[in-house]
Amino acid sequence: MHEHDVVREMALWIASYFGKQKETFIVQARVGLLKIPKVKDWGAVRRMSLKNNDIEEITCGSKCSELTTFFLQENQLKNLSGEFIQSMQKLAVLDLSGNENFSELPEQISKLASLQYLDLSFTSIELLPVGFQELKKLAHLNLASTERLCSISGISKLSSLKILKLRNSKVHIDASLVKELQLLEHLQVLTIMITDLAWELLLGDERLANCINLSVNSRVPTKAV
Repeated sequence: MHEHDVVREMALWIASYFGKQKETFIVQARVGLLKIPKVKDWGAVRRMSLKNNDIEEITCGSKCSELTTFFLQENQLKNLSGEFIQSMQKLAVLDLSGNENFSELPEQISKLASLQYLDLSFTSIELLPVGFQELKKLAHLNLASTERLCSISGISKLSSLKILKLRNSKVHIDASLVKELQLLEHLQVLTIMITDLAWELLLGDERLANCINLSVNSRVPTKAV
């Protein structure tokens, strides 16, 4: 499944419920929020969008046991409480992109057993916690423009991964990483910056080469694969 297919499916999914389950939505985008809004009954909330605000931290202990979709992109986020993360047992979609000061995922991210879509692009994430490997249902992982992220060791444990975006991250494509990528049996799309060495390593695996969406960072043949 390609990126536009994922976006389209998400849009249709949201549209199909809007109006039918209006009480389960919270949408407060671009309203200048400095903190997460007060909610009378968190247990009734299924989907929430707080994108394009000025929220710096979420430390509340609210139990969001029914939340499946959380859009928090383009805020000023620095701290995301592990307790808050752990309460979202049904979360399938989490978008934290564009939070340029967000540098650390809580270890409790490993508790999100239902997570399928995670966007950390344009954040300052420096490493992925060990528990990240427990996200067995994760299908779409966006790490593009994570300029402080140097390693994604253990990525092969994400057995459901279909889309992996690494373009403009600091992750170095070497032999050990290629071996891990080869273990991702469901991988369909891989976006990367590529060097001469990485080009040679990746072309050694036909299936992996067919997944690649290239950004050339060296004098290598350009090819739309």
